[in-house]
Amino acid sequence: MKQQPLSTACNYSEACEMLRSGYVKHVRLSWNVGSDEFFRIASDWCDAGAKIKKDGENFVISLKGFPVPPQR
Repeated sequence: MKQQPLSTACNYSEACEMLRSGYVKHVRLSWNVGSDEFFRIASDWCDAGAKIKKDGENFVISLKGFPVPPQR
């Protein structure tokens, strides 16, 4: 099974835009995510079924197991 490549976001709103698009399943958070921002991301996305993992110096948000319709 081929894994989708990671898309890279430089800030929170860019990450959300990618995830909401419905086309991106894995987003690398390429900025220094603070604790408040991390918990905001976790609250917004993990409640919807996303997983967050540490990958080297960055976090990766992965949407798995369900289709994500475009949101506006």
